[in-house]
Amino acid sequence: MKVGYAKRDVTPPVGIRLGGYGHRLGKPSQTIHDPLFVSSIFLESNKEEAILIHADILGIYKNLADEIKNVVHEKVGIAQNKIFFTTTHTHSGPETIIPMWPNTFPYSKEEKKILEDWINLFKEKVVEVASESVDEASHSSTKIGTTSISGLTFNRTYRNSVVDDQVPFIYFSEKRVLLLNYTCHPVCNTDFGISADYPGEIYSNLKKHGIESFFTTGATGDIDPIKKGREFISKIGHEISSALINALGSTRETSDERMEIKKKEILLNLRTAKNLEEAKEKFEQTFNKCRDKLNDAQCLSSLLYADEEYEIAKDNRTNVETVIQTLTIGKDFVFVSVPGELFVEFGLKIKNFANLKGYKCAIISCYSEDYIGYIPDDRAYEIGAYEATLARWSRVSPGSGDLITSEILKMLTHQ
Repeated sequence: MKVGYAKRDVTPPVGIRLGGYGHRLGKPSQTIHDPLFVSSIFLESNKEEAILIHADILGIYKNLADEIKNVVHEKVGIAQNKIFFTTTHTHSGPETIIPMWPNTFPYSKEEKKILEDWINLFKEKVVEVASESVDEASHSSTKIGTTSISGLTFNRTYRNSVVDDQVPFIYFSEKRVLLLNYTCHPVCNTDFGISADYPGEIYSNLKKHGIESFFTTGATGDIDPIKKGREFISKIGHEISSALINALGSTRETSDERMEIKKKEILLNLRTAKNLEEAKEKFEQTFNKCRDKLNDAQCLSSLLYADEEYEIAKDNRTNVETVIQTLTIGKDFVFVSVPGELFVEFGLKIKNFANLKGYKCAIISCYSEDYIGYIPDDRAYEIGAYEATLARWSRVSPGSGDLITSEILKMLTHQ
């Protein structure tokens, strides 16, 4: 197999807003803890080609992902449907999806320019790494493996023992590049510092061993780290990277390097909010009541969700077209691309099915190709879980997780 790899630093400037946490109240970033990267892996085997792109950002919408894929296609000639785009979902990167508090704390002209300038630079760097990964491709052995880390995560929705401790990976040995996957929200960093969160610690630790890494986030919709803070970032990054280094001694080389790529567009129903006038009135009333009481948790939550309902009412969509993709290498390795925050229960079902079909290593890469928000199971809607409470990050209708999982299983059945 021919493999190429490239990466670039895309760390934004201090002052850019960070996405993923409402408690930051629209305030700008204040420092840089560690760099954000984009990277690309090019694969070619038996006349089939693929590009996998990774980015340390909160997420990406389909229109921007498709725009970048089209530019990459024009530059290197690889079909758009053979390009994958995955994001780590770090909560300490720019607001590439779901700007928080857009009516309560709207962006100033200066803030908009900072974000727009960075996004333009980001797009350039992604195209650069994709092109370079194709240009520098050469033969590499392909090895797969799985290690396991326990005691670092918990199921925040059901408070039970259902987590995914596996760390599946594929190692391109001559290139010394490791594509890995772990199922935990990158939410350890909660301050105003720019950070790749615990994946950044993994990059740094593996780099000390001369290994470049390409991180993908698993089915983390209901999975969080057991602790937060910079200290726990070091712990989780150290434990994962150490386990991977040890596991490299027991990998198995792929027995069949034939690649197959599939893409499936699916239509999902969206939940809607009140009509626009009602939503606007509710937001304005809540804003007037709570704007000076943001230290009150109840007021803060009420204002956040009133802001969300107003945004959903403005949008007024009743469905969304999104995409899932799969890449397989023989019957050894399968990479599944999911466009949102899939619950771990679905991720485990997909992995178990892949194993039954004979695949030795299965990676569920969420926050990929698009962002449609949380993808909960139906029980989460029934109990009124946070991940099922109506917001821009939780709009898909009950049954969406089952539909997505069913389509993925069909794709794996016919690979």
